[in-house]
Amino acid sequence: MLHAVPASPTEVPQAPARIVTGLYMRCLREARGTTLEDAARAVGGSASAVSRWERAESPIRKDALQTLLTRYGVVGKHAAFLMLHMPPQSYSRDQRDEEGLARRAPHDFWADVADHKATARYIAVMRTASEVTQFCMAVPAGLRTPAYQQIVLAPDVCATPDELVLGLPSWVHRVPWAAGQRRTVLLDETVLTRGGSQSEAVAGQLRHLADLVSREESGVRGLVVRILPMSPVLFVHTVGSYAEVTLHGHRLVTSIGLFPTYETGSGAARTISAGLREAVAAACSREETYDRLVRAADAMQRRATS
Repeated sequence: MLHAVPASPTEVPQAPARIVTGLYMRCLREARGTTLEDAARAVGGSASAVSRWERAESPIRKDALQTLLTRYGVVGKHAAFLMLHMPPQSYSRDQRDEEGLARRAPHDFWADVADHKATARYIAVMRTASEVTQFCMAVPAGLRTPAYQQIVLAPDVCATPDELVLGLPSWVHRVPWAAGQRRTVLLDETVLTRGGSQSEAVAGQLRHLADLVSREESGVRGLVVRILPMSPVLFVHTVGSYAEVTLHGHRLVTSIGLFPTYETGSGAARTISAGLREAVAAACSREETYDRLVRAADAMQRRATS
């Protein structure tokens, strides 16, 4: 059974920079072995307040953010970047264009361009989210065989890595996939035929996906993999690889290209969310997905040995 993407909540959403930075602060704190109480003493606040900041349940004070960033070793241009993009304690969202895609209220959208640290935050978001629904043109992180991973992360294929590679901050290596995460992965059907000179590795990857599909438990929270056919052409085919995630109760639309982007509350975010729901409904069934993966793997293997 596919996980349908619920409609966006009716309450005013938090700014994505606040949500992602809060998670980042939590990951840094835990990686350093700092307790909530220790962090609270550093900023002259309470442990519950620090916890609310990390979960974006309340806005963090700018002075507290600066203090904690310094304590966690985030200084210089990177700290300045985060401080600059953190929204104020309160702000009006009345400028939002409820119908259109072009206009956004202040802080609805965040382009996290802070080099490899931005990639690390994206990895943390995708691993920590309680729910993920994503449309992918290639097999995403967490579902790859080692051979396929080498293809995806090759410098001439991937400009920005979306998984752990040399050079990413050490803290992100400690972030586990959330227990009980509900993850729906919609794979563009072109993954069934793209192999090139790597046909054998791709065949192994397709068989791995088929095995994951065969082990799905109906009605149980966990991983669902489906093939999304090109006919009919859906909205997600025109916008590319996007995901909607639920992180600490906050719903964000995110993607990664040259850098990660996050969006909440805007007309664009709602349109992409609706497109993902449409794609979930149009995806192949479990049985058809399994059959197509197996047939494609066999064809890819024959290509590799011919």
